Amino acid sequence: MVQKILPTLIILLFLNPLFAAEEKGVWLQEKISNEACALYQFPVAEKGDYNKRGQVVFFVIKEDSVMYVRADAGYPYDENKYIKVSIDGANYQFFGDGNSAWSMKDDRVIIDAMKAGKEMSVIGYSTKGTETTDTYSLIGFTSSFNNLSESC
Repeated sequence: MVQKILPTLIILLFLNPLFAAEEKGVWLQEKISNEACALYQFPVAEKGDYNKRGQVVFFVIKEDSVMYVRADAGYPYDENKYIKVSIDGANYQFFGDGNSAWSMKDDRVIIDAMKAGKEMSVIGYSTKGTETTDTYSLIGFTSSFNNLSESC
């Protein structure tokens, strides 16, 4: 099911002129299809020694009754290294698959931590070995998540 909505999500978000505005630190919601919606945020801070990088964004996707989280780095992740997602000091391992990172735990655990947290960082490594740290605000996440749960 994930394979069906990813291309649609990419088209809706990256080709949407509003997406280009990059409202950093704000949780935004987008309807992907009749069965799927996404909450997403652009990082409030990006750190790393890189020359060029694509769009960086963190997603919470609801497809039918299933919820999952995904981080896009704007570069291909080194699939031999884990990605660390830290929420107010609690660490979670994600695995890389191309430009995206996926949770290695039940995604509801990550979502619950996000609801209770204030700040989240995603630390990953590119295939070239570059380390990046992207920081996201979790302020307003719970109300945005509740709206996603009710409206989609």
